[in-house]
Amino acid sequence: MEIDISGRHFHVTEPLKQYAAEKLGKFDKAGLKIEAIHVVFDVQKFMHIAEIVVRGKELRVTAKEQSTDAYAAFDKCFANVQLQLRRTHDRVKDHRKKAI
Repeated sequence: MEIDISGRHFHVTEPLKQYAAEKLGKFDKAGLKIEAIHVVFDVQKFMHIAEIVVRGKELRVTAKEQSTDAYAAFDKCFANVQLQLRRTHDRVKDHRKKAI
């Protein structure tokens, strides 16, 4: 799984990158075949915006949230993506016959 973290209109600090990478590492255990995760942090006046795009085999999930703090915006966005992935995981069915 490839994690790409970038910023628009500001330089993303190392602690913020480590925080995001640590949280996104949990998606490895989701059971879905996730190939890449792209995180974009943006600043517009006083608002911090976090956007997460998860791509995988027959999978594309996006979420975008804003807050006055970059960490809070990322946490909201992470929770949204986690909910979407949980729903997607529940929808996936195994169509193979089970051996008796």
